[in-house]
Amino acid sequence: MFKNISYAGVFVTAVLLQIFLLDNISLGVYFHPLVYSVFIILLPLDTRPVWVVLSSALLGVVMDVMTGTDGLNVIAATAAGFFRPMVIGATCGRTVGPDDALPALYRLTAKNLAWYIGAMVVLHSAIFFFMETLSLRHLPHVLLRLAVSGTAAFVLAWYFVRLFVEKILNK
Repeated sequence: MFKNISYAGVFVTAVLLQIFLLDNISLGVYFHPLVYSVFIILLPLDTRPVWVVLSSALLGVVMDVMTGTDGLNVIAATAAGFFRPMVIGATCGRTVGPDDALPALYRLTAKNLAWYIGAMVVLHSAIFFFMETLSLRHLPHVLLRLAVSGTAAFVLAWYFVRLFVEKILNK
């Protein structure tokens, strides 16, 4: 029960952090970190894929309603939730059992956790930015935006994951 409340707290915190803080930071057109994807990253690894996709879609709908984007967040978040099991398999290099319920530093090596977070952030951000432009004509700008925003989102997601897993769930 406590863990469900914790994940609801992560959902609300990620959405509010994205809407009220990160969307209001104006450091140029290339800086737009999409940190709300940390909710998808932090879902337990043993969560059934259908629930991951539905939770991701709900996250995208909430973000679209709150920010006024017309479906960009739904597409990116749902795709990230859909590809999450493949990303976990590719980055962790093994099958995930029921004892690996969280992407925690003590269950995954720091290297595997970093690859997992990085892959999920890049996947989500790439889908979002490419759907935003809908053109390969602006490919250099999209790649630069992906590099700058992806790096910022990775750093913020890394610290968010460490805070959540190590300080909140391990009590």
